[in-house]
Amino acid sequence: MTRNLIEKIDSVIKKLWLEDLVIDYAKNFLLKEDSLKNAFYYHLRTRFGRDFLIENNLRIFTEYSVGTERIDLVIVEIDPVKAEEYHLSDCVTRVLAVVEMKHKSASTSDSIFYKDVQKIFSYIKDLGTKSKYYLAFIQEKYFNAENVENWITKDQIIKAKGKVTELYAYWDEDSDETVWTIFDH
Repeated sequence: MTRNLIEKIDSVIKKLWLEDLVIDYAKNFLLKEDSLKNAFYYHLRTRFGRDFLIENNLRIFTEYSVGTERIDLVIVEIDPVKAEEYHLSDCVTRVLAVVEMKHKSASTSDSIFYKDVQKIFSYIKDLGTKSKYYLAFIQEKYFNAENVENWITKDQIIKAKGKVTELYAYWDEDSDETVWTIFDH
């Protein structure tokens, strides 16, 4: 059941990246990271629907704490019986999806993006390999399509395999259009 649920979550996340957020960005609804995070949350809730989330005991949280770090967005499974008596943060049974997001201008150093990549690998270590991890980056910088590289380095690919998906948007210098891509590791 968990595998099918993670596959459904993965499908919805990819669809909202390529469909919903493309429109939001084009219509000037996404200013910075917080508006990206809010849009991501909204589109997840809309695409899943309340009934699906309740039936599967799924919840979507932003700023979810793991140790001293805060994850931008998670999709978790909760224990609904325990949630009747305990604080909701104590009722999470599994973290199914983790999303780190960045929405930055061209003048921002790439190190900010690489810091989130490192966070993802620390979450894999802390939360385990049964969760799915996403890097959702909008970088308002012009690139030639041939020069676009993944944020996951060649040294990290083995650790990322089957666990990490890069969702990336950038400006294409030839077409002057925003390119939205997905790369599964």
